[in-house]
Formats: sequence, C-alpha cells, structure tokens
Amino acid sequence: MNSFEKKLKIIRIVLLLIPFFVLGWLIQKNFVFSGQMEAAYNFDKNNPFISILTPAGRTLGVEKYVNSDYTQKIIVEPVYFDLYMPTKFNKANFTFIYKAPSGRSVRVGQQIFDSGWNYHFEDLNCEKIINSWCVGNINFDLSKAYIEDKKINFIISSPGLDVSGEDIELTQIKVVLSK
Repeated sequence: MNSFEKKLKIIRIVLLLIPFFVLGWLIQKNFVFSGQMEAAYNFDKNNPFISILTPAGRTLGVEKYVNSDYTQKIIVEPVYFDLYMPTKFNKANFTFIYKAPSGRSVRVGQQIFDSGWNYHFEDLNCEKIINSWCVGNINFDLSKAYIEDKKINFIISSPGLDVSGEDIELTQIKVVLSK
C-alpha cells in the first residue's frame, strides 16, 4: 500500500466517523445525560433555550454597550420570556446581570397554571456588583411550573416602573437546569 492509498483510507475512516460523532453530540444535547444544562442569553443573538423579552413595546431595542456587551432596557412592566427545556428538569437556577435604580424592586416569576395571570414570584436581589452591574440569583422548583411544548413562561416585574420614568437594564440571563 503506497502513501496515497494510506491517506485515502484515513480520509474514508474520518468521513465515516463524523456522522457518528455528530449524532452522539445531538443526542447528548437533547437528552442531557449529565443531569445539568446551562444556557445564557446575552442579548447579542437569539438563543435556542431562552427567548427574547416580550412584548416589544415594553422594552427598548437591544443596544451595544461600550465594552461590547449587549443590553436591553425594560421601560414598562411586566415583560416575559420563555425557557425551552429539551428534557424534564427539576430545578432552574437563574442568574441575572442587570442595572436597576436604587430601591427599585425587581421580581421574577414562573408560570404555575395554564390560564390567567398565575405566577410564582421571587425577589431579584443584587447579591454582588461587578463593574456597576448587579448580579442576582433566583432558584425555581420546576415541579410546580406550567410546562407547555417543553416551555415555561417567566415574567420580570417591577411595579410602578412605567409611571416612574425609570428603567431596568439587562445584559445577561443565564440558567442552570438540574435534574
């Protein structure tokens, strides 16, 4: 066997193995065998697991910040986003990186019933500050959540935001899902 035939054989083996690796990667992404999945929405592009904030009239457009981060301001509350889960999880640990006026209450809730305005709210507290951005964590028990088409609807609320003339600025929504 000459050098060319050896190279051709190696190329064939690699080309045959690529579909198996891709299939394995897709199965891992869909079934999450590790028991934990992480997703982050940084407002720079759409995310397959965390949707954009809606409705559009309650938020300003996404802006590029001075340090190349992207941000979006909430000017009227409430706003909503969906969390898509490829498989069943028991817990969701959210991290929000945001700016809110001092003393402004910010709450996040998960939908718990299919009809009406039924959300379980948790306060979003600024646990630490990094470069003038608040970092807050909230944990949700997903066994109580209303799940439709593998999605859970979440709400971000700050009562009186619209009449105050203030805004809440977000630069990241991150979630770690656990089984």
